[in-house]
Amino acid sequence: MSALALLRPALFPLTALLACWLLWPGVTDWGQEYEFLLLISPLLIAALCLVLAQVFNQGRIGQMIILVVATYGLIQWQMQSTLDHPATWWMYFWLTLLFPLNAMLIRYLPERRPLSLYGLMFPATLVLQAVFILGLPGQLLTTPLGQWVLTFQRQPGDVLIPLPAWISFAVSLGLVINRLPRNADVPLAFAAVIILHGLMFYHFDQPYMSALTAVTVLLLLFTTLLVTNHQLAFIDELTALPGRRALMNDLKHRHGHYILVMADIDHFKQFNDTHGHDTGDDVLRLVASQLGKTTGGGRAYRYGGEEFTLIFPSASLKECRPFIEATRERIASYPLVVRNTSQRPEDHKSGKKQRGKAADKKTLSVTMSFGAARRQSGETIEALLKRADKALYKAKQNGRNRVEDAV
Repeated sequence: MSALALLRPALFPLTALLACWLLWPGVTDWGQEYEFLLLISPLLIAALCLVLAQVFNQGRIGQMIILVVATYGLIQWQMQSTLDHPATWWMYFWLTLLFPLNAMLIRYLPERRPLSLYGLMFPATLVLQAVFILGLPGQLLTTPLGQWVLTFQRQPGDVLIPLPAWISFAVSLGLVINRLPRNADVPLAFAAVIILHGLMFYHFDQPYMSALTAVTVLLLLFTTLLVTNHQLAFIDELTALPGRRALMNDLKHRHGHYILVMADIDHFKQFNDTHGHDTGDDVLRLVASQLGKTTGGGRAYRYGGEEFTLIFPSASLKECRPFIEATRERIASYPLVVRNTSQRPEDHKSGKKQRGKAADKKTLSVTMSFGAARRQSGETIEALLKRADKALYKAKQNGRNRVEDAV
């Protein structure tokens, strides 16, 4: 995977952090001129994002939107007095402590529609937290818990965020970015949400900081929502290659001459029947990773099943042939180790005993057949795909593990 591909999921979170840093010096002036718009914008953006999260079935992003707008609402309507007041400090203390923990919890919640019965369980926990924060400070401030909270109230020369909140932010941020998945857009966006709110709480006494943070965070979540649904629509989940929809969209915007290659895994059904679908998935991932390394400007797509497609911007089959052959040879020479799931250790202790012992490993050889076609002037996409598919069929008939050019 290229360095650019690795950095791409962090692009929007880093942009949000940079935007907040650049906008912060002028937020006081803007707030005075456009106060109503600045204060109401988070609610409008949150409503739009929540509708999209519901429609696109993005439960985690929807829950984060609810958390952000609930935090913003609590600050705007209940915490506008000075933090020197004990009741306000009580709310500030618990808000700084609980926000990162709630954000971390969302990271590991299962995907459910935000407004489904299961999805509403998280907002219900926020309501219970709000009841605790808002409804009981007067009674609890005189208890040992209230006195403990007041011991963290800022003294001259102290930083604003109390020590328990620092620990909460550090632990939550670490757990959010721990073991990032292949599609890391959502976890990295959540990490940026935690960091931005940490900065907001650090500069809590600055005017309009909560509004600026809420707007920036909600725009980040809106962008992440769009990117995530683009991934679902255009990227194949198993192989991480662009899928058939992405291929057809690409072909619709290409003009002139280019090379289209249809590729098919030889005897793929035998892999599934003999070794199981897990091995079949491993074969697909292996092939996809090698096709993704194709040079010469070739771009790989998963067409469907065991079929893949390559597109070259070149106008000559002769120029592309070496790159296709190199990919074919690379796949054929790559040994695929078959995992024996029956010998898999049942627990960590058993696995530790097996480590270092010679395992009975079996390797398979995977080959692919390729059919290449050069787009002719005025040729439709359907006709081009059909000619490439005929060339692929010819490669199968002539012995497989070879490249054939379309007539």
